[in-house]
Amino acid sequence: MKKPLAAFAALAISTAVFAQDAYQAPLVEQSLLLDITAGEQVVIVGERGHILLSSDGETFAQANVPTTATLTAVTLIDNHIWAAGHDATIIHSADGGQTWNLQFEAPDKQRPFLDITFFNKQHGVAVGAYGMFYRTQDGGKKWQSEQHVSLLDPYDREYLEEVRAEDEAFYQQELNSILPHINRVTLVDDRLYLAGEAGTLAYSNDMGHTWQRFEVDYTGSFFDIKPLDASTLLAVGLRGNIFVMRDDQQWEYVKTCSTSTLNSIYLENDDTVYALGNNGMVVSLSRPLPVSQHDPYANPANCEPAEGVSARQVANKAAIVNAEGFQGKVIAVTANGIESLNLQ
Repeated sequence: MKKPLAAFAALAISTAVFAQDAYQAPLVEQSLLLDITAGEQVVIVGERGHILLSSDGETFAQANVPTTATLTAVTLIDNHIWAAGHDATIIHSADGGQTWNLQFEAPDKQRPFLDITFFNKQHGVAVGAYGMFYRTQDGGKKWQSEQHVSLLDPYDREYLEEVRAEDEAFYQQELNSILPHINRVTLVDDRLYLAGEAGTLAYSNDMGHTWQRFEVDYTGSFFDIKPLDASTLLAVGLRGNIFVMRDDQQWEYVKTCSTSTLNSIYLENDDTVYALGNNGMVVSLSRPLPVSQHDPYANPANCEPAEGVSARQVANKAAIVNAEGFQGKVIAVTANGIESLNLQ
């Protein structure tokens, strides 16, 4: 699943659009695409309400959807598909993408949803800019807003409590501006993981009702978090930063010598992990992942990547946002459209 990240900052705060069907674009497969998911078919979403469907991963058809808002995230359960994006838009299909209806939009907020996931066909959450967090428990007929102060660091929480003691209205105003952008929510088994700006990493064991914040020595944005196995977590983010945590110990830095922002994690097998990013960057990491001392002021010209780490660029150097494996292929969505990745 996932989002318009650092390379697409200009898209992060959307302007209002009136509900209308997305334009059937002849070059849609070469447009800015932002998320991909796959089950029995591939579903891709992107700018201007573009949604592409494919049963073979090679031939794509554009769906007719009731929005022109840029769509940043998509998730599916069986034949049910939800897509979310700018203007706090959420659309839904109950028939595998053949027909769509608008479930929610709030253009006045001028805030985008950046990710969406469902626990089952009824219960799901959509998250986005400035801590925007909405939940549905009826398949999307109703979406309710939530605020999760526990995602803030202790110093910000202490500050907010002092404000609240004096002025509740100002507290709400400050809370709405200080909550971090939530870039990604990743559901694995019964645990939900979250990655966001200002070094925000967290997990929830109760479907996102409460959160436990991870402490990591990094204050930049994270754009993806994913468990590699039962004891290993990986997070990637701004300017090529990668951190790994093993056995619930501290987060440790993985040196790659690449400064391209990393947007997503792709797991191919038990031995190799890939981080995909801006400038067409593909970072390959052999497991177990090597860790290094984190020096944010080190000169990149003198950098040597850790053993088992390598970085390369795809030929067109287009920012890679996300990728999914499907029928033996790795299909990526990029700033220049659909790309078939050769990771060997």
